[in-house]
Amino acid sequence: MTSIAGRGRGAEREATQRLVEAMFGSGTVLGHTACGAPKVEGYGDGRVSVSHGAGCAVVALCGHGVRLGVDAESAREQLRRVTGRILTAAERKVLPLPEQCDIRLLQRIWTAKEAVYKLTPENGRMTLGEIDVLRGEDLDAWRRGEIIVSRGGASVSFVELEGDGLLAVATMVSSREGRG
Repeated sequence: MTSIAGRGRGAEREATQRLVEAMFGSGTVLGHTACGAPKVEGYGDGRVSVSHGAGCAVVALCGHGVRLGVDAESAREQLRRVTGRILTAAERKVLPLPEQCDIRLLQRIWTAKEAVYKLTPENGRMTLGEIDVLRGEDLDAWRRGEIIVSRGGASVSFVELEGDGLLAVATMVSSREGRG
């Protein structure tokens, strides 16, 4: 993870490229698969997940047989406006109205859903509103920012970042490997 110097997509791309080169060597380029998932040529079957937000860029790697997704975001009021689109019907029953909901809780839900989405990039037709991560019995754990498990079986943990930033890391043992 590295801080982003400057603002905008150009600064985010530059910070991400610096990370990729630090991890894989000078001149290494971050590419994308046909479905848009990030990939590093020569890394083999390993997975790469990328996020930029909350003033930082993150490039995460995992080994064969594990899926990984990361997302970094700031706690911002815009999360209240998109809540209706990102929650499943079951999640809407658990949460209070967006204007009454704690912004940090919405930030955890958003970053968890984004990280879980990135676990399976080939499922590009899925929306965040179809990813079910919040159960009523887990609401207190969510508020505390503890590790949670989505209904799809992904384990999501959170790292508080400087300021109001939050990093969500979702992992899952790949079922294609016969281990999950």
